[in-house]
Amino acid sequence: MAASPEERTRRLPFAFASLDPAIRREVVYLEASDTAQSFGILYRPPGREPRTVVYLMHPRGDFTRHYVVPGLMARGYAVFGQASRYLNNDTDMVHERLLLDIAAGMRWLRERGFERVVLLGNSGGGSLLAFYQSQAERPPAERLTASPGGEPIDLAGESMPPADLYIAVAAHPGEGRFMLNVIDPSVVDEHDPTSCDPRWDMYNPENGYRPFPEASSYDRAWLAEYRLRQRQRSERLDAIAREYLAEHRYFRAQLRSGDFAGRSPGEQGLIRRRARLGRYLVIYRTLANPAYLDPTIDPSRRPLGSIFSPGDPIIGNYGPGGLARVMTPRGWLSTWSGTSSQAELPDTIRRVTVPTLIVYPDGDSDIFPSEQREIFENSGAADRQYVTLEWADHYLNPVGPEGRALKDPRERLIDVIVPWMEERLGEP
Repeated sequence: MAASPEERTRRLPFAFASLDPAIRREVVYLEASDTAQSFGILYRPPGREPRTVVYLMHPRGDFTRHYVVPGLMARGYAVFGQASRYLNNDTDMVHERLLLDIAAGMRWLRERGFERVVLLGNSGGGSLLAFYQSQAERPPAERLTASPGGEPIDLAGESMPPADLYIAVAAHPGEGRFMLNVIDPSVVDEHDPTSCDPRWDMYNPENGYRPFPEASSYDRAWLAEYRLRQRQRSERLDAIAREYLAEHRYFRAQLRSGDFAGRSPGEQGLIRRRARLGRYLVIYRTLANPAYLDPTIDPSRRPLGSIFSPGDPIIGNYGPGGLARVMTPRGWLSTWSGTSSQAELPDTIRRVTVPTLIVYPDGDSDIFPSEQREIFENSGAADRQYVTLEWADHYLNPVGPEGRALKDPRERLIDVIVPWMEERLGEP
């Protein structure tokens, strides 16, 4: 029987349902340097003015009501949850432009008088905030100048206040790297969602698949080739995206050329249309990570399956919705392409030198121990720490009877990060 709302609130004493009404909330409207709009909510505990604020953003999710807010309020911290310009829609997401949203929020917090800012990157926010910090710590002349699709981005001229600490909680290694794990390499025709090479279909019983909830078992040599073919499919999609962008640039150049006025009306009309055409990639079958169904791959305390699909991930792989289902060419290259995105956490964290804390919930179905160790080992911080939250899933819910027997994972998270912050920054 499902728990009642009252029971869930009792089990999660730090839930928003029990947030102290005395906590002050300030809605903030921000404009980035390229005029894009975003908003956030600043939470401050009653009766005091903290010097330290914890900053949250996800590329497309709403972190203005994040689960850490109640716990951090109880410990005296301010929290700023900012929604990005791409809230709930990543179809045209350019990660490099997200950095302009973060910069606007960081400038506002410094102007507001906060002496210290802690970046708390949860899930996709982990790679996003490390991407920001890695650029903020660089001399302006060494920052990125373009997106993977060739779009100019003026980070050199951007005021990018760096943070004082970086925390990653259940952080996957970036949308692109995540996609490399889950994209289905058995697709042979990007225009046919049912096309399939059975040799590389993880849902083919001949390859080790067993119907959920029975565990599957995949041969490791087969798995190595499977991973290679996932990369090849990503590269194939990159090539399609770049072809669309090149076509668009070509016709825009024709529209602006000196001889355009001398062309026939028919030619002019064709060029105008092609110069304005917005192409999209429709990307099918993006939930096919063999580790979802074979627990011996990168073993952890995770249950079988994925957070993106109830029960057997085959439902999410073939069903409606899905990750990166419809993308603009520039959005694919910047965000979901594991072979083009510049926001990979194991790469960007090399240039994050502020004290760093990596928190890994070991019951997470969608991030894995080897990835978390790679992130930690690549960290550029001299002061770095790795903590495992046992029997907790991606959203820091308890996993199994073992997890339910422990203190709630969200409370345990607060018990980890608050002393870690205080040890480095003092009282909030």
